[in-house]
Amino acid sequence: MTEAMVIDTNILEHTFHPVINGDGHVDRLLRKFAEQKRKLCIDRPAAKGKSRILAEYEHRLQFHLKGMEECGQVAIWLRYLVVLAERVATPVDLSDQLGSLLVPQMDKVGAERSDQVFVYVACALDSVMVSNNTVHVTDIRKELRRAAREVRSRNTDFVSSLEAEAGM
Repeated sequence: MTEAMVIDTNILEHTFHPVINGDGHVDRLLRKFAEQKRKLCIDRPAAKGKSRILAEYEHRLQFHLKGMEECGQVAIWLRYLVVLAERVATPVDLSDQLGSLLVPQMDKVGAERSDQVFVYVACALDSVMVSNNTVHVTDIRKELRRAAREVRSRNTDFVSSLEAEAGM
């Protein structure tokens, strides 16, 4: 597993999902990410802007603030990932060669633009993306990995939270 990783927002939200995280594997994933001092891959903000990945984290996690306050150690691991983790950033241009390989594949499955940004970042930075978005990401893993290899990203992969936690 790569040192720097893209973490889909749904993974952070699943921390609070009693069915998906019933066995605590998402909590363990966050703990391992923090303990191993992994780096977080993000998109480089446009001029005077904000990373779209970080903006999505902020927007979607605001609905879980009360839950974060009540979950003790998990809140510390979430804080590490969102605030403290060293970041690796890349500019995103969905109209470049990589984008032209990814966007059509993701459009076929109705992936949102934000999903495309997360996947682009993983490919551009030759990293692993952790996502529980089966329809838009992990079900088309083979096609996405093929696109990554076209731009010489040999380590890029798309794995679920269960796979990521087991591999760390």
